[in-house]
Amino acid sequence: FIYPVVTHWVWTPEGWLTQGLTYEINGVNETIGYHDFAGSGVVHVVGGTASFFAALFLGPRIGRFHKETGTVIRIRGHSVPLAALGGFILIFGFMAFNGGSNMTVSKPGDGAIISLAVVNSVLSGSSAAFTTLAIHKVGIMGQHWSLLNTLNGALAGMVAICAGCDTYRPWGAIIVGAIAAVSFNITSYLMIKLKIDDPVDAVAVHFGGGSWGVIAVAFLKYDTGILMSWDRRSGLLLAWQLVGYCSIALWAGGISLIMFGSLKLAGILRVPKEVEMKGLDISGHNEPAYPLETYGHGHLEKIITILEDGQLSHLHQGYVNGGFKKDLGPYESPEVKIMGTNEVRMVYSLEQAVSIEPKSWYQAPPAEGNGVLQERTSL
Repeated sequence: FIYPVVTHWVWTPEGWLTQGLTYEINGVNETIGYHDFAGSGVVHVVGGTASFFAALFLGPRIGRFHKETGTVIRIRGHSVPLAALGGFILIFGFMAFNGGSNMTVSKPGDGAIISLAVVNSVLSGSSAAFTTLAIHKVGIMGQHWSLLNTLNGALAGMVAICAGCDTYRPWGAIIVGAIAAVSFNITSYLMIKLKIDDPVDAVAVHFGGGSWGVIAVAFLKYDTGILMSWDRRSGLLLAWQLVGYCSIALWAGGISLIMFGSLKLAGILRVPKEVEMKGLDISGHNEPAYPLETYGHGHLEKIITILEDGQLSHLHQGYVNGGFKKDLGPYESPEVKIMGTNEVRMVYSLEQAVSIEPKSWYQAPPAEGNGVLQERTSL
């Protein structure tokens, strides 16, 4: 219901954003309206806005933010390689989506438009990926190369280029991608600061990238954008881009607010706590997607590694009213099992940690040196 209305506004001859208005510019009547070739606003601002309200009403996953301290706790996906594969499939699909938005391939000029759209998509995605990689390496948002953030940055760049990929020059596409990466990272940071849990950064990628993409047209559209032609025409184009952006965001946001708010009031928006902790495959199919026992004998070593890195030092969400929650297994992933059923204690060497028997604590005093975090497991 949300998307068809917006597509009518923008992608049909009768749409009010498509028709625009006629203005007299330098003695010549010229029609100026909203420009969104492949959907930075129509597709991605709509999706990003709906994602924001969905995440807002749904609330964070259990254990994502510590209730007392506000500590942000990472809940990782089960497979970075599979997530990366999905990212590359999306990147490949963007080229077809953006080029195919021309709708025809045999009319005069179609080849030039389609090839420009595809080239600009690749350049913007590459520029955004490199910028995101740099942001996460130089210390602005970390000091490590992050594959998943780099892929999300690339997707944000390809989201941002959608609106004007048929008109930009290649240098403009590079600028669009670089700024899209900044917009993506800022939006992702703000979502965490607001304690809104967005597991796949959908809001940052689509709303952050799409918002900049809509506005970028007014500055970089060749050769009537503000950076190339500072005149009344470029100012009117900026005004129409802002009108289109606000209209799309308000429509998508208003309907999403009503829809997700109603689902929450009806108590059917979120699954019960027990189902979430176990994993939805357990309640839906009575079998886990990733059985714990298939992880083999390396599971204890994995726990010790996590503890040595200090990743569980803030994981207190299993603690309820002076006791710890009962292990209700099975679980979708071992990280959930660790997160919800274990208590953090202190031992004073890795050898002591390895020697601890299940359901017992090592109580010897420290010999020397710093302590090592260790926990009791139910394995």
